[in-house]
Amino acid sequence: MKIMRMLSILAVGLLMAACGGKGADSVEQKIKSGSELTQSDYTEMIEYCGKFAEQAQSIQDKINSLPAADPSQGTLTDEMASLSEKYPFLSTFSNKLANVSKEEIGEKNVELINKYAPLMWFTAPEWAAIPSDTTNVEGFIQDMPSTDSAGVISTGDGVAVENK
Repeated sequence: MKIMRMLSILAVGLLMAACGGKGADSVEQKIKSGSELTQSDYTEMIEYCGKFAEQAQSIQDKINSLPAADPSQGTLTDEMASLSEKYPFLSTFSNKLANVSKEEIGEKNVELINKYAPLMWFTAPEWAAIPSDTTNVEGFIQDMPSTDSAGVISTGDGVAVENK
């Protein structure tokens, strides 16, 4: 009885995995053949790239939190490469999405793109709304070297200079 239960769980899992990739495969075939894409095709592409971007961002955050010479960076880099292999249509979909117009994909997909646009590993079109926390910042004071023979370079602590 346990074997039947395990086999049925495995079968359901394989079926779900096969169905999940079939939509992306179908969209990729449409792109390659030059067929017209529907809004649901664009939704499939955005979700596909967005899922990758979320997972990649998690790995990137771990990498960013490590010291420069930390040996575990290699493991995380390998993890990132492994993740990329799980998304074979990423390049095709990213290139298509980077050049799409708002009118072409529809209002709901514009919202979906704006959801993923802030993620580092999501390729968003130029028109995507990417929130910024520097709306009132005029510039930044950068840290500069402590020695300057000409006396031109000033020092700073990376402080934001607000526009008043």
